[in-house]
Amino acid sequence: MLKVKLSTRVPHEPIIRQTPGSQGIWGNCRFFINEEVEECDYWVVYDGLQSDESTLCPPENTILLTVEPPSVFYYEPDFIQQFSTLITCPGHNFSHPRIIYSPAFNWHVGRVIIDIKAVQSKVNLDYDDFKRMGAIKKNQQISLVCSNKDFTEGHRKRLAFVDRLKEHFGSRIEHFGFNINDIEDKWDAIREYKYHIAIENSFFAHYWTEKIADCYLAGAYPIYYGCPNLAEYFPQGAYTSIDIEDVETAISSIENCLAENRYEKNLDKIWAARELVLDYYNLFAVIERCILRLEAANQSRQARKIPITIRPCKEAWLIT
Repeated sequence: MLKVKLSTRVPHEPIIRQTPGSQGIWGNCRFFINEEVEECDYWVVYDGLQSDESTLCPPENTILLTVEPPSVFYYEPDFIQQFSTLITCPGHNFSHPRIIYSPAFNWHVGRVIIDIKAVQSKVNLDYDDFKRMGAIKKNQQISLVCSNKDFTEGHRKRLAFVDRLKEHFGSRIEHFGFNINDIEDKWDAIREYKYHIAIENSFFAHYWTEKIADCYLAGAYPIYYGCPNLAEYFPQGAYTSIDIEDVETAISSIENCLAENRYEKNLDKIWAARELVLDYYNLFAVIERCILRLEAANQSRQARKIPITIRPCKEAWLIT
């Protein structure tokens, strides 16, 4: 079994719950998450580090998986060049010899962040819980999660869109968000609702996040704004795309979803998309596929482990 060091700058996120039995094993890879290890076969950095880290590892087996889109975070070239392979989205336009375009994110439904600084979180649902679930009973119509942040144009645009939806749909829609209708676990904002409106922070090809993955995990039909090529990832009929720039057309599309009972008519497609989230687009599945590709490419060479130190990226948030 391959030994994989997995470092993150979000140690409060209980990502190990996305593996069977929360054992940190996926396929032929055993992951050591935010642990000091003397040596490893592969070293994966999930978005960044909190401080310098070192271990013995073949330099050609270092992988960076970016999380933030180019509209939100700038990854400096010196940081990027520390890695042999990047898993990212096209919008960054990185100059790098080995790039794989693939989303890979931690789930938000089923966990509660208690204290980021103290690295405390609570797991309500893990991979095994999601796999065991049968039909999820739903009695409500539409929900959405959107905070009340309003200090960027993008924030204000989303809030204006949400306000118009609430004005039109009234009691048929429930708005959850920080300082609005607080919930501890995002699961509670989706579980009882047939439809969930998921609005990405950015609009880039191959960039979709937990915003739609969480919909499927909670068994809802996504009404989605974001990734323009989402059809390359999920079955036709498993979601409806909207454009928040065209508010009235978006409202009409949502009304059509309700009138046509798209949730009920597409339960099989929702569940197929859910299985993809669990077993194919799972963060650990994406990493393992990348590693298998590198293993196949390097099988004629003997990997030599040498001392490696990776330094964190300088903070370069474009949106705070």
